[in-house]
Amino acid sequence: MTSQAVGPGGRLAGRYRLDDLLEETAGVRAWKAVDEVLQRPVLVQTIPGDDPRSTALARSARAASVVTDTRFLRVLDVAEEGSTTYVVREWVPGHNLAIVLASGPLPPDQAAALTREVADALSVAHRQGLAHLCLDPAAVVVAHDGAVKVAGLATEAVVRGRTVEDPAREDALGLGRLLYAALTGRWPGPVATTLPAAPVVDGRVASPRQVRPGIPRALDETVDRALATPGRQHGRTLGSPAEVLAAVTTVGEAARRGTLRALADDAAPSEAPRQPGPPALIQDDGRTSVRAAARVVEPLPVEHSAPGDRRAIRALAVVAALLFLVGATLLGLQLLVGDLRGGEDEVATGGADTPSATEEPVQEESPAGDPQPLPVNVVTDFDPAGNGEENPDSAGLALDGDPETAWFTQTYYDPLEVQKPGVGLVLDLGEPRPVRRVQLLLEGETSGVEIRVAPEDAEVPPEQPDGWAVVAREEEAGASVELTLDEPAATGWVLVWFTRLPAVGGDFRGGIAEVVVLG
Repeated sequence: MTSQAVGPGGRLAGRYRLDDLLEETAGVRAWKAVDEVLQRPVLVQTIPGDDPRSTALARSARAASVVTDTRFLRVLDVAEEGSTTYVVREWVPGHNLAIVLASGPLPPDQAAALTREVADALSVAHRQGLAHLCLDPAAVVVAHDGAVKVAGLATEAVVRGRTVEDPAREDALGLGRLLYAALTGRWPGPVATTLPAAPVVDGRVASPRQVRPGIPRALDETVDRALATPGRQHGRTLGSPAEVLAAVTTVGEAARRGTLRALADDAAPSEAPRQPGPPALIQDDGRTSVRAAARVVEPLPVEHSAPGDRRAIRALAVVAALLFLVGATLLGLQLLVGDLRGGEDEVATGGADTPSATEEPVQEESPAGDPQPLPVNVVTDFDPAGNGEENPDSAGLALDGDPETAWFTQTYYDPLEVQKPGVGLVLDLGEPRPVRRVQLLLEGETSGVEIRVAPEDAEVPPEQPDGWAVVAREEEAGASVELTLDEPAATGWVLVWFTRLPAVGGDFRGGIAEVVVLG
């Protein structure tokens, strides 16, 4: 096998300057590099062109680059130059799961949240014919902005020379191991990691509840079904990431990503021991702390408030929003109800779980003339110019009455406005009602947001943005914003439409913590 032909200070494609060799394993090198054209840090993996894996690595990296789900680390470039094949990947500020768990296991709801994100991403990849096959704690990154990233899609299996007959089942097994690790801080798989091995009881891996009392039985059983633990399964074996996703989702609502961000910030990577394996690393202030093939994460400066400051700002925004509605005597009920689905006994200001009214709801203004909150039956994501989904599973968090939870858009690497007209949430009012104002608690410093309404006689919500009428907009919306219509609009559907997303650590992502429609 030919030795590597590139070294520190070398350039590939005339633009990727190799600064530091981070790690070399099995003939594959990982470099800290700079894209001199775009002036941004990147990870470059290099492999000798005559390595039997080089062609397969390039092919799998190109295939992985087609998967647009932002929960996978992006492949930016793949090429051959001279006697070297190289793959260029993005850098993401954060810590991988091995580092996060070095401080101890996660609370059960956070473990479920993280596993659900990874399972959802892998479900997308499997629908496009790609698998991971090498899931371990180093393959999952919790970014500083709270996003969960998966590294090594399709490529890590090439580096390790791994093939299986049933890729879907293999990734379901990997997800079960990740959930086990997140719940217990132990690793139940055969591949060595920085985590201690899971204990064995009576010849089989101990259940999460045996390792750590207090874990919900539903999560314990999900792990057993994913691992296919002999003699301890409650239900059939989970055979794909989609089945794991469904099983974890039934346990309960996922923890908010902001909580995961706090976990990443609190991790202590400098104390995590290195472990053998393919080149992969996480950077923290210039120190390589753990391996992770193509899993490079470097904490870049992020200009935002500390977590405590952000909570204080959010609390002030909530207080301001509530003070405005002092005259609406039933607002507290609406904000405290999580689902906001109408029912038979529901009046115009009723909550989520009450049945719909048998008589026409009466809309009345308070003596002071303040608008009343309107019931919202269903909230759904709206992404007509993308892949059709914008984190649909968490859309209900915008109506759960808890300002500490939120629906987020996907993370975009370029400004939203240069990629698509917008994304948002559709609020189903059940029937045409007069809309006068919309109040929002938003994520991020500055968002561009519009309120759009469907035609009064529409039987279904419009499928494209131009089918909605713009009735209010704010181009510089802060954390708390109220949009008032010039005239009341009778409509059965309201669209909260982002036209611009806030910058988050060099990327772009927005979110809605709470929305109230007033009529």
